[in-house]
Amino acid sequence: MTTLPLALSDSFGRRIEYLRISLTDRCNLRCVYCMPEEGVPYENLDNVLSFEEIERVVRALASVGLKKVRLTGGEPLVRKNVPELAARLTAIPGIREVTLTTNGILLARDAQALWDAGVRRLNLSMDTLQPERFIKLARRAEFERAWEGLETALAVGFTPIKLNCVLMRGINDDEIEAFGQLTKDRPLSVRFLEYMPIGQVSNAQWRAHYVKNEDAIAQLKALWPDLETLDDAPESTSSNFKIPGARGTVGVINPISHRFCEGCNRLRLTANGKLVPCLADNYEYDLMRPLRESCSAQEILEHAAAALAHKPIQSDFEGRLARGGSLRTMSQIGG
Repeated sequence: MTTLPLALSDSFGRRIEYLRISLTDRCNLRCVYCMPEEGVPYENLDNVLSFEEIERVVRALASVGLKKVRLTGGEPLVRKNVPELAARLTAIPGIREVTLTTNGILLARDAQALWDAGVRRLNLSMDTLQPERFIKLARRAEFERAWEGLETALAVGFTPIKLNCVLMRGINDDEIEAFGQLTKDRPLSVRFLEYMPIGQVSNAQWRAHYVKNEDAIAQLKALWPDLETLDDAPESTSSNFKIPGARGTVGVINPISHRFCEGCNRLRLTANGKLVPCLADNYEYDLMRPLRESCSAQEILEHAAAALAHKPIQSDFEGRLARGGSLRTMSQIGG
């Protein structure tokens, strides 16, 4: 094996600077677009990466340019001692930012500890502002705890908090205005995500509820004709706007209608140690076995490079759906 360059890139020259790490495939919700109501078989805990193994991977990748880590799940906060891991990762040379994606249910408990660990930015998934609708979408009566988590995070000082809403036609697309109003007096970045065909979502189900982001933007501009368009970074997955005078922003994330692959700098690591170069592709590269065989940091980089050789030039969710769909639910891949 040859010595790797000082930067980790895919076959198309895109530098990999961002790693999304799933800490667990377990979740305390059963969202309709993620998994069936009865859940999915969980990974045996012996087959879940330890904090030490995660730290080894991040240290190796940081040596070749990794700058950002996002901790995800499932619901990451159902795993014990997540703030401890966050503190260990923020201390790694080269890592500029450790962030976390959560459904908010356990956030009131952990927000201060995460802040103390060096986490400053959060993504919070919330698909409705209506408690009764929350029960239908998440199949759990947990809206109040999720909202408490959001309010606690704001009080602690996290900013911006990205509030992610999967927009679904006929289900929650009548709440665009309500979500937008939240940004007027709160420093929230509300983002409307296109519904993605991942997991056990059927073609018919997806197409019936899919909302193009052009439609979401049109609704935003109809509600606020003087909506301001913001400048976004090349690697940004969202197109962002501001309601005049608002403290926060609104945006859309469009993985289906406008693939944002040109600036993609991401790699995923699942809870059971698989490297996933592209969310829209079923390819996975096993990193668990080499880690359990005490591979070196150089070998971790070689395995990462081998995985990235399979990163496609662009995503193709619809093509994968036509070929039979994804092999995993979103909770198993990592959000």
